[in-house]
Amino acid sequence: MQTSITTKELADLSDVTILDVRKKPAYDDDTVVIAGAAWRDPAMIDEWAPGLASDVTRDRPVVCYCVHGHEVSQGVAAALRDLGLDARYLEGGFDNWKATGGRLAPKP
Repeated sequence: MQTSITTKELADLSDVTILDVRKKPAYDDDTVVIAGAAWRDPAMIDEWAPGLASDVTRDRPVVCYCVHGHEVSQGVAAALRDLGLDARYLEGGFDNWKATGGRLAPKP
């Protein structure tokens, strides 16, 4: 199973669940998210992940991103894969998405 996704691959997907898993201070300090993303607190993954696993179709990919695409998003994606989801982390994270001109939206 693929564990990461590039910005181009994500931009080309239409049926995907995108999770912003930046730590709360990083999320709070920004005004935008990747278009279509929902924020989930990575520190509370044990509380929200089971509900996500029951809501998301097993063949629909879930893409997680943090600021740089390192420990936080990789850890969340691994935990979601353990629940049976096709979960991947965004290579280079949110910073790379912005640098490559990815679509952004105001925070909900």
